[in-house]
Amino acid sequence: MGTFDGVHLGHKELLRQTVINKPTDGQSAVFMFDYPPEQFFSRNIRLITDLSQKQQFILATGIEQIVCVKFSQTMAKFSALDFIKTILVDTLQATQITCGFNFRFGYKAEGNPEFLARYATQFDYRLNVVPPYLVDGEPISSTRIRGLLEHGEVDRVAKLLGRYHSYMGTVTKGHQRGRTLGFPTANMQLKSELVLPSDGVYFTWCYLADGQSYPAMTSVSNNPTFAGSNKTVETYILGFNGDLYDKTIELQFLERIRNIHQYASYEELIQQLEEDRKFVMTLLPAYHLQANRIVLQ
Repeated sequence: MGTFDGVHLGHKELLRQTVINKPTDGQSAVFMFDYPPEQFFSRNIRLITDLSQKQQFILATGIEQIVCVKFSQTMAKFSALDFIKTILVDTLQATQITCGFNFRFGYKAEGNPEFLARYATQFDYRLNVVPPYLVDGEPISSTRIRGLLEHGEVDRVAKLLGRYHSYMGTVTKGHQRGRTLGFPTANMQLKSELVLPSDGVYFTWCYLADGQSYPAMTSVSNNPTFAGSNKTVETYILGFNGDLYDKTIELQFLERIRNIHQYASYEELIQQLEEDRKFVMTLLPAYHLQANRIVLQ
């Protein structure tokens, strides 16, 4: 049980223990809400992964079923005891429950691992509470990862996720300025609920629907040289020449290259982009393709 936003290394440990402790006559399953309850109440949705990506990552761990419930005011009024009886026992018929050390549930978050343990005998289930998963001496949390993303620290995000963070999005037609500069870019349309890396230029890796993948450099900014007002995610794909409009691509963020600057002329911008391209080429040997994907060492 949990929110599983990002499906980070701490989540993966919880999922791993769920799979290995699965009853022989049952199935491993995840119970989760579509949005973190605290974000639902604050009306400020800020996610690391969208629902589709999250489900994909969860199923890749060996989990057999996902029960995703839309969080609502009605659900928020469930007492912790009603949650156990109505959802976990009567509906899901849980015999083995696994949760994190800081899991909270029920009205006003009155339920916690100690509450679950109190009713284990009455409702005939076993409880497994997973301790914090530490990286650099600190527990991994989705909140910690969101903060690192907002500061552009995509390399540290990768350490906590166990993979390079990526986004799926549709390529839409932009102003086509990059084409006139000799650096045609794919303008990605991303869900507004996703947390983006801070403004900057990043070394990324782009995956196309046909299975091909390419190194890339990506700008996250409002394009100050062109007096832009809306934040965009624009990617120049090295070695690719083709039409991607209305197609879905995946973009992995590997490392931050530099800050965004406002240039006095297009010539200065072109010169900087050329330097960026040369620098990206020097980074390539440090990254590793496995089954056509860039993976952590």
